[in-house]
Amino acid sequence: MNDFVNSQKEKYKVWVTENLGEKTGIWYSPYLEQLGYLLDKFELGTGYKQNFFDYQLYSEFKNVYQQMTKQSDEDIEKLVNGKGIPRYPEEFGTRRIQFRQKYAEDEFNRGKRSKPDNLGGIPDWGVLLRSYLIFLYYHENPSLIYPKKEKKIANQEGEIDNSINYWVISAGEHSRLWDNFHSESVIGLGWDYLGDLNNYDSKEAIEREISEQRADGKRPINDTKAVWDFYSEIQIGDVVYAKEGIKKIIARGVVTGDYYFDSGKTEYKHRRKVEWLQVGKWELRQTFAQKTMTYLSPYPDLIQEIEQVINDDIIDPTIAEVNEFRTWLSNQVTDNGTSLNDKTVTQKVNALKDIESYFDTSIFGETDTEQLKQLKDLVVSDESHRKYKGVSGSSIDYYIRFIESKPTVQENEPFSTDDFLSDVFIEKKELTRLISVLENKKNLIMKGAPGVGKTYIAKRLAYVMMEEKDETRVQMVQFHQSYSYEDFIEGYRPKAEGDGFELKQGPFVKFARKAARDPERDYFFIIDEINRGNMSKIFGELMMLIETDKRGEQINLLYSNDKFSVPSNLYIIGMMNTADRSLALLDYALRRRFSFVEIKPAFENDTFKSYVDKLNNPEVLIRVIDEIKSLNNQIVEELGTGFQIGHSYFVGSAYKVDSVNRVEEVVEYEIIPQLFEYWFDDEQKAKDWAERLRGCCDGEK
Repeated sequence: MNDFVNSQKEKYKVWVTENLGEKTGIWYSPYLEQLGYLLDKFELGTGYKQNFFDYQLYSEFKNVYQQMTKQSDEDIEKLVNGKGIPRYPEEFGTRRIQFRQKYAEDEFNRGKRSKPDNLGGIPDWGVLLRSYLIFLYYHENPSLIYPKKEKKIANQEGEIDNSINYWVISAGEHSRLWDNFHSESVIGLGWDYLGDLNNYDSKEAIEREISEQRADGKRPINDTKAVWDFYSEIQIGDVVYAKEGIKKIIARGVVTGDYYFDSGKTEYKHRRKVEWLQVGKWELRQTFAQKTMTYLSPYPDLIQEIEQVINDDIIDPTIAEVNEFRTWLSNQVTDNGTSLNDKTVTQKVNALKDIESYFDTSIFGETDTEQLKQLKDLVVSDESHRKYKGVSGSSIDYYIRFIESKPTVQENEPFSTDDFLSDVFIEKKELTRLISVLENKKNLIMKGAPGVGKTYIAKRLAYVMMEEKDETRVQMVQFHQSYSYEDFIEGYRPKAEGDGFELKQGPFVKFARKAARDPERDYFFIIDEINRGNMSKIFGELMMLIETDKRGEQINLLYSNDKFSVPSNLYIIGMMNTADRSLALLDYALRRRFSFVEIKPAFENDTFKSYVDKLNNPEVLIRVIDEIKSLNNQIVEELGTGFQIGHSYFVGSAYKVDSVNRVEEVVEYEIIPQLFEYWFDDEQKAKDWAERLRGCCDGEK
């Protein structure tokens, strides 16, 4: 190589490393040095200079780039100005796939690669071309600054080709259709009743059709997204991973054809042609959501791990954790709303590595946040540790927040509409309305008398909307008169050791940040006794952010000044006991942000009646319930519906053991005392009802 070409190579390595990612220049340059030779050898292109560093001028290489990719001047202008990466046409997309395959086969034949289908470490042909084109443009225009420079994540830029999309999809339940998909070189999707998707003019039209087919009343957001993405968003050249369960990959392929509807198949008639490049069974460290199809491009760490596992690369868990933390850091924002730049991200990562070395401890991979907080106190107070002194404490704080906001994906027991209706004494029509109201408003308050099962319903409402019993996506708190912003959002609290104060995030902030990192799934924050607290005081500046149309907007928190938003996949369910006279009414500002649904006694519900009939000796309980119905009529007339006696008083495992004894206990020690509270100014009325209820228990009525 002559000195001029070698100088060009060195300039390229420096610029690409600084602008496109750490080590990227070192990785790309050997391929560019022999790209013309390789294309000729693999019969993918002829007439190019063997060493691409021989192309010295931007205008010259632009012609080469356009000849290969068929991209327009407008596409290239967007590319070099950092305004997007245009998709390559089908022909070039196919040749890009062949380049990596032929390179892997060639290295295998020369004994340099373990398997001919191991594509690990081979950069995409298109990525190589783009990097050199952009370099030449800015090399000839030194006064310009590459606009994406401050947003790069060093360890992943280039390793993940962002000109294509990445998808993971299941091959039927428990991968039962995989053999068929593999043999026919396709991937398929269900929802066959929709017919050919070419007949729909919009995503909303598909959603309407799915909604008509569903019987549970739940808005089919995820189903619609899967169908629409499969039809409209997946492109030729995209990478598709076939999955099994939540932690296994069984194949990696590349999409080679457009969407079509195969009416000749018995199921999964929505199809796309896929060239399955690697087939096996690989277990991952990270997990997928339990969804039919997921768009993976926003999760570069997961894509990188999948590629490494498939290609038999040894994964160091600590390095994987560091890379995941880097990506998370890059998505954080400063108090002025800008993202942390690459320099700051690298500084914070290096600070944590230095702490690990200096104090002979582990940070990356540690999940005990209390241990990390103690380590922070030690680091900040140690005068001999001066390196990264200014950022050490904040770096640990960031890592603690990173750990606390990590979503958990696990196999869970499914929970359907039928499960809900057999478990909760609500009619199907009421459930449908509950789901619809919560989905549309995001914030719901269930009000009602004591004993109507509001808390029980709230949790199962979350389950039925998640379609599984996932406790990690449900958070519950209870408000009271002294509950504050500092308890709920953030505030200074005494340290556990009693030595000073520390800033602590409240449960709502932690849970919202966790939901924000997992936008593919719904999260539910449940507040019991919501009207016992001073709502304006507790929510503070977050009162605005919980509004449906304000989800995703950011504000600075009061104490930490951190940017914070409430994600759209977080639902808030509150419960109000309407029979408590000591409670203040909710202010109008809060009322405007919530929908209100009254939960009434379910004595007439068929499921409740069936439950009672199945008890041993239910006669006494039936007499008491009939009397409670009469009692509730008078309560409604004199006090209002919010003071009725609910059905939950008569539910529980104790009734299945001895229903007679249990109903006597409930009547005497729970319901009668409640009546004396209701009619504190008319004690005789309370006494009369007490005797009538006791008479039902004694068999006098």
